[in-house]
Amino acid sequence: MRFVFWATLRGSKVSVPVLCFAALLFSFVFLATFDAFGDMFFEMIETMPQGFRALIKASGEYASEEMGYLAVGFREPIYLIIILSFVIASSSSAIAKEIERGTIFLLLSRPVSREDFFLAKLATTFIGTVLLLCFAILGTWLGSIVFGVNGIDYDLVFKIQINVFFLALAVAGIGYLISSMLSEGGKTLALSSGVTVLMFFIEFLADSLPSIDWIGYVSVFHYYEPSILVNSESLSWVNLSILIIVGFIGLTLATIMFKRRDIP
Repeated sequence: MRFVFWATLRGSKVSVPVLCFAALLFSFVFLATFDAFGDMFFEMIETMPQGFRALIKASGEYASEEMGYLAVGFREPIYLIIILSFVIASSSSAIAKEIERGTIFLLLSRPVSREDFFLAKLATTFIGTVLLLCFAILGTWLGSIVFGVNGIDYDLVFKIQINVFFLALAVAGIGYLISSMLSEGGKTLALSSGVTVLMFFIEFLADSLPSIDWIGYVSVFHYYEPSILVNSESLSWVNLSILIIVGFIGLTLATIMFKRRDIP
């Protein structure tokens, strides 16, 4: 199991540092714009078109301008792309790409069960995701110091990242499930990315069009709401539970299918 884990980790020695830097840079630069927009932040939200407000799930009322600004930032598509691109890439390549390259035969020729192989791949995905979120928090801290942004509640920042982690868990469950069924890394990556983008678009439509807001429940992004988290100052255990259930079901089915499938 350790061999598979370290081999997978070495394969991410470029992507993980690059994305960690991207997460740090995003949160750092985002706070750099607070002085320019912070004073009129609430007015800007009120005048935003409904479609744009739906895109970032912005609320017109925040107890703190700083935390409201961060809540919008951490719901930005750019930030979600940074985090979820790693999750999708690592989960999509975990099985399908190894089969496509033929390296899975080398890995499984060692005294490693398929369950251990799967867990080693999953551990790499989770560790990489946690690193990205830690660097996002670090970028927020550095930005607050460099740009003099006071009033940041790091307890809430941490809770937002917890919500992001469980969102990533749900996306990983879907990605691993698709990877366990296919044998081509490119197709798996395209399908996993397509499903994720589709769910984001569904949530966008649900927020933009109240008449069909019910369709939002089928999207994992519906259960990631940093603005509500900031206003309530607490995590929604309902949202976290649903994300955990989606991730657990996806990973469980992926494990079962991987154990039972014949590898060509």
